[in-house]
Amino acid sequence: MLKVREVYVENVKYMPEEKAYAQPHKRGKRQFNSRECLLNPDYIVAAYPHSFNSSVELEMLQENFSGEHEFTRVIVDGNSFRSSEIIIEMAYVEIAERLS
Repeated sequence: MLKVREVYVENVKYMPEEKAYAQPHKRGKRQFNSRECLLNPDYIVAAYPHSFNSSVELEMLQENFSGEHEFTRVIVDGNSFRSSEIIIEMAYVEIAERLS
């Protein structure tokens, strides 16, 4: 098993900084976060370098990641209720070395 950090989208609630005339309400936003994950190398079908390029994705990254992080998109095989693709916080070269 490979110990990796999976990148996922998290919904976060926060109080806005600007003052409202009425009762303040919490607002929600989406941001990327990471969690530890064990990945079975027998089920990895492919791996590709991944970069977040859109302005929305870059804004979602700002809270928990710096510009020096590298990511890899991993395609896994198996009958699962989850998507067959995950993004991990690891350079493509590093995952390639671990799999060889």
